[in-house]
Amino acid sequence: MALAAFELSSIGGPWARRLAPRRAWIDELPWDAPLPDDVHEAHGARAVWTRTAFSEYASAAAFAEIAAALLAAGAPLELIAAAGDFVVDELVHTEAAARVAAALGGAVALEVDLAKLCRPAEAGHPLLRAAELIVRTSCVGEALTVPMLRLSRALSGSALVEAALSHVLRDEAAHSQLGWWFLDLAEPRLDEEDRAQLGRVAGAALRAFTPLLGGSCTRSGLGAVACDRYDPALVEAAQRNVAEPLAARGIEVPAADLAALAGHGSPLEDRAGGA
Repeated sequence: MALAAFELSSIGGPWARRLAPRRAWIDELPWDAPLPDDVHEAHGARAVWTRTAFSEYASAAAFAEIAAALLAAGAPLELIAAAGDFVVDELVHTEAAARVAAALGGAVALEVDLAKLCRPAEAGHPLLRAAELIVRTSCVGEALTVPMLRLSRALSGSALVEAALSHVLRDEAAHSQLGWWFLDLAEPRLDEEDRAQLGRVAGAALRAFTPLLGGSCTRSGLGAVACDRYDPALVEAAQRNVAEPLAARGIEVPAADLAALAGHGSPLEDRAGGA
């Protein structure tokens, strides 16, 4: 495993000007708004925003994979373009999260393997490959992110953090909807075996959240959410925002995977609002 420090860079020039309209809202955030008096103790929040920056970076990679898979599957042009556009959204979110971490006292050290940003699809058929990637990213990851970000925003206690989360939320809602649009369009071409595979993919993606649950953790605020609020909210969102919409489309998440999430996993000391 080739681990290296997670660092961001910018090249400037015409490429920065090309991106400027999309990232302009970051400069407009209330950076001068007062932070809580104990912000110097906000190591947990700094860790949350550092991991959020990496999570958004990984999401950019996931949507790049989705765009390529949709091209190979001959998907509607609008959906392909949306997936490609979401890459830009996620990179802007990455920058925003990194700047919030800096405002809270600086990012924490984080080692990552950039060669393994997203898990590849298993299917050989282009349509099912695209469906696997979309179910994992949009129908699970982004579908869980939206309610958890709303909770994080409600508990933020900071005008800066609240404004940053509000901007991210506007994008993430569309990122989730891409999955349901694609599945509805692909439905006539999916057989029972395909649906069963997609159910297993969704279940495995849900199980990946179990390490975030259980144990004791720090208080809520500045983007972090304490366990007593985070855990039940995530479990509820998994049922309401993931399992039920998938079931309505004939895709059943294995009961064992939902039970594993509800049973919690190993403890962490703080929680991010989303992934």
